[in-house]
Formats: sequence, C-alpha cells, structure tokens
Amino acid sequence: MHSHLLDARYRILAVLNTGELTQTYLVEDTNLPNSQFILKQLQPANKNPQDIKILRRLFAREAATLEKVCKKHEQVQQLVNYFEENEEFYLVQEFIAGKPLTEEIFLGTPLEEEQVINLLTEILEILVFIHSQEVIHQDIKPANIIRRESDNNLVLIDFGSMKEIVANIVGNLEYIPIEQLQGNTQPNSDIYALGIIAIAALIGLTDNEIAILPKHKNLLTGEIVWRDKIPQVNKGLARILDKMVRFDYQKRYQSATAVLNDLKHLKNGTQKRIINKPWLIVAGIASLITVGAAAWFSLTSKPAGDAKLLYLQGIEKYEQGEFQEAVKDLTQVITLNPRYAQAYNRRGDAFYRLGEYQKAQADSSKAIQLNRRDDNAYYDRGFSFYELGKYKQAIADFNQAIKLNAKNPYTYYGRGLARVELKDYPAAITDFSKAIAFNPKYSEAYLQRGIVRRRLKMKEAAIQDFDTVIELNSHDAKAYYQRGLTLFANNQSQAAIQDYNSAIDINPKYLEAYLSRGDVYSDLGKNLEATEDYNKVIELNPKLAVAYLHRGMHRFSLGNYQGAIVDYNQAIQIEPKNAVAYNNRGNAYLEWGNKKVALANYTKAIAVNSRYALGYYNRGLLRAKLGEKKGAIADFQQAAKLFQQRGDQDGYKDAQSQLKGLQTTSDNESKSTS
Repeated sequence: MHSHLLDARYRILAVLNTGELTQTYLVEDTNLPNSQFILKQLQPANKNPQDIKILRRLFAREAATLEKVCKKHEQVQQLVNYFEENEEFYLVQEFIAGKPLTEEIFLGTPLEEEQVINLLTEILEILVFIHSQEVIHQDIKPANIIRRESDNNLVLIDFGSMKEIVANIVGNLEYIPIEQLQGNTQPNSDIYALGIIAIAALIGLTDNEIAILPKHKNLLTGEIVWRDKIPQVNKGLARILDKMVRFDYQKRYQSATAVLNDLKHLKNGTQKRIINKPWLIVAGIASLITVGAAAWFSLTSKPAGDAKLLYLQGIEKYEQGEFQEAVKDLTQVITLNPRYAQAYNRRGDAFYRLGEYQKAQADSSKAIQLNRRDDNAYYDRGFSFYELGKYKQAIADFNQAIKLNAKNPYTYYGRGLARVELKDYPAAITDFSKAIAFNPKYSEAYLQRGIVRRRLKMKEAAIQDFDTVIELNSHDAKAYYQRGLTLFANNQSQAAIQDYNSAIDINPKYLEAYLSRGDVYSDLGKNLEATEDYNKVIELNPKLAVAYLHRGMHRFSLGNYQGAIVDYNQAIQIEPKNAVAYNNRGNAYLEWGNKKVALANYTKAIAVNSRYALGYYNRGLLRAKLGEKKGAIADFQQAAKLFQQRGDQDGYKDAQSQLKGLQTTSDNESKSTS
C-alpha cells in the first residue's frame, strides 16, 4: 500500500487489480473527503528517455480527448484527471457502483434473443456517440461494461487506447479483429468486439470457452462459424451478427447507427423466443476449427511493443511535417513487423510528401498486397502514379478505391485530376462534381472544376466555381488568380486586375499573378505598370524563363525589338529547348530587318519541338515573302494539320487561307507560262 499521496492528493484505499505494467486502485481524493475514484497506474514498457518524451505528448493528447468525450455522455465512465509521476502515467476515473456484464452473461446459459437485442441496442447507442467524437474504444468486452446500480443502465468503461499507447497492452485477443492487431484500428473494430459478445451470449458460452469462438473459422472465407450450434436462431438476427463480425472490416457494418437500424427493423418483426439448448465447446471439435490459433497469429501477429511505439512516434513526426524522420521510424517498424500494412501506408504518405513518388508507389503496392480491400492504399498509389505521369494507372487505382469506398470525395478528386491530364474534360468535371456532392465545402474540387470549365470556354460557370471557393475561404489566392484569368478572357480587364491584386495581397510572391497582371496592363497600354510587374517576377525568380518571355513580348509590342531579343536570349539560356522563345526571337529579328536570322530562329523552334504549329506557320510566312513557295506550302500544310489536331480552329483557318493564296498564285503562274 502506498503511504504517500499520488499527485499530492490521491490516497490509495484498496488494490483492485495488478498486472505486469498496469495496476488499478480504489482511491480517495483528500481534497474531497469520503470520495471514491478508480486510479489506473500505467508503466511504460520502454523507459528510454526519448520514448518517454514521446509517450508524454501522446498520453496528454489522448487523455485530453477522452476527458472531453467522457463529459458529454452519462453512460461513459468519466475521466476525472490524468497526470505523470516518476515517469509513470496515471488516470483517475469515476467509480461506478454496479456489476460488470460478466455477472449477467458467460455463465453457461444462453440469453434470450430479445435480451441480446436489448443489450446490443444499449451499447450501440453509446458507441454511436463515441464514434461521432472520432474516438474508438478499442477494448469492448463484458468486464468493461458495468450495470450501474443507481439506474440499472449499462456504462462503458476503460478505453483501450490509453493502455496501448503507454504500456503496449491490447485487450483480450478473442474480441480483437485482424485490423486492430495490425495497428489499423477502425470504428467498426468496436462493432466486431460487440458482435463476439452477442454470439457468445446467444450460444451460452462460459468465460473460459469464449477464447475458442474467434478461432472457429471457415477455411475459405475466414468468417466465424457459429450458426450450426444454435440452428433455431432467428435468421435476421444471425445475419446482423455475421455482418458485425466479418473478417474484412470493409465488409462489416460501417457504423453503429447502421447496426441499430437493422436491429430496429428486426425487433419490429420478431416474436420473443427462448433458445434453451446451450452449446459448450469441448475437445473433439478440433476437426471443425479450420484456422487454428497458431495460423491466425502467424498471419496477423500484433506488432511488438517497440514496433507499436515506433509507429506512433513515426505518425507524430509525420503530423509535425518531419517526413524524413517519419520514414526512418516507419522503416524500423516494417523491419520489426514486415506485415504491418498500416506502416507501409504511412511511410508511403511520407515518401509522397518528400516527392519520392516511386518509393511512395512501392509502399502503397505492398500495403495492397497485404490487404487488397484497403481503399486508402489504392487511393495513395493512385496519387503516386499521378505524380509519376502514369495517368491511366492512376485512374485504374482510383476506380478500385471507389469500388471499395464509393463515398470518399478525395478519390473522385484524384481521378478528376488524372482525367484532366488525359484531356478528358467532361469526365473530369463529372468527377469534381461528384467530389463536391459528397463534400459541399471541398474548395479544391470547385477550383479544379472551374479551371476545366474555363478551358472549355464555360466562362460564367467557371466564375461561379471560383466565387464559391472565395466564399468558402476568402484567403484563397489561387481562386482570385483563376477568376482573374477567366475575367480577362471575358474581356473584363479591370475586374481581372482587381482579382490579381487580391491574389498578390494574400501571397506577395505569387509569380503567376504578377505575370498575368502584367499582361493585362500591357494589353491596356499601361506600359510602366506592366514593366514593373515583369521586373518583380524576375526579381523574385531570376531563373524563370517565362518571365523573360512575357517581358520580351511586352517590349516587342512597344517596338523595342532589341530589348525583346535580349529577353528572349535570356529565356533560351535558361531553357535551351524553349520553342516559343526561338519563335518570338525570330519575330523580333524579322521586325528588326534581319530575315535570315529570323528564318534560322523559326527553324530552330521547329527543331526543338517538331509539333510546334506556330513555328511552321511563321516560317511559312517568311518563306512566302522570300519567294520559297514550295517550302512555304509545306510549312502551311504542316501548320494546318497541327492546329487542327490541337483543336485550334482559328489557326487552322489562317493556315488554310495562306495555303489557298499560295496555291492560287502558283496556278496563275502556271497558266501564264503555258
């Protein structure tokens, strides 16, 4: 018995339970005479100073969350206080006078179906609340469900997350589904545990027999086999319980609300019936246990204590933006447990943030190999493929992710981005719209849909999308910039300038906004303002070729051909394969009176980009002036073909008109010579 006060206030009255790393006491708060509380002492499995530091943060964060959640529901045990003393962690919880559920079930006698339904309903209603607060209990079992004396209600106690964080202790393995063992706990992991309790109560198992139930599985499906032990069970109830304990969490009920709805319908149409025939699991059923304990745990072994701690440490570093450090920790996790699917998932996320898309794709592929029904792994790999320029593979992965989880707006968004790259604009708009339907406040989806609509010349619809983004977030510089582009294309120059001003106010280093505003000023004849904007971009990034191109075009428009050539030279020095720079330099030399150098520049533009239609068109014009009609005709034919392929109807008509003029002249010359 402790003689001193814990946290300078808690006196131990009785030892309730002792374990290797946890002790439970009944205590009194000396500041509140005659009070009684439950105090849990959690001893870290690892006393490494760095690990203790991490545990301290994780413990405080998790405890603060639980404290808030517990205060909001009267059927959840209250977390009264939490503290650390001598590198050990303590939870002070409400003392609930009552009896654990173990004194009502697992006594070797089956419960009536109605009793099981009522039990499920009451606990599920608590889980609906807990899960709505984004908290998972992680240790649902009869010992953690108390029948409170004062009102006869069930109370949920002892969340498993705290014990797992500090002491690497998980709850009783018979109640824990595979994804929780793999470190990928889901809200419906709690539903699985509750389903196991219900099945065992219906059958009438004793506390000692419950451990065998989860091992009694179908060899092909991995699902628990239990119905043959109580053949008279209501088929509707059996279907609900089967779905609660499905092996694959994605085939399980996705929410406690969904289970409650099915139970409600069942209750409305079910007659009371008592199942009197108990079933005891005894020696001799070994031939029916198709997946034994050894096989089960060799496939899904819980990560070692060090692995779990390293995983939590890696996640924390990831969340703090320390992606390289997160990769190191998660790599150690994978070394300790090569089947830890979630570790591959999160390491892939870290690689993605570091721009190492090949490694991110490899990790997502490994996560998929370990769990082919993990929609998040397909989603992650889809984005890795997208960044690698493999848009068709990205779409295939997004399709698979949508098959597994049809309500994730971010997957539709990713598929929309890939479809944009493949120029499948109508399908991209459909995807962005679907993302918005699932998340009406998804500003990035509105932004991308607006960009595509602008490209399709749906200017008013595009502006509406950008308006919505700005309504959702008045500090989104990209939305102002994109709306500015659309307004300028709609001949609303002043309104466009206002939007570029807003974008620059929000982001003073927004290069594209300066460039575009400079273009509008140039178009309006505001030469000083345009030059200032182009100079600002070059000041912010002297290695940006496009800035010199824009300033060069502005100088060209003012008749400053020599200044334009200087800018185009600079752009070419930065990007030696920039066809536009060679073409524009050719135009400047032509206006400056040097046709030979102009022709060489158009030819160079075509050499660095054989599909550059404007290069062929301009060379054709110059060749026609020089009397090289055959070469000019060949250039205009190629230009017309390329303009048509890229959907530039104006360019196509111009090239055809030039061709027609040259061919008419050739025909007339032929007639005159004959």
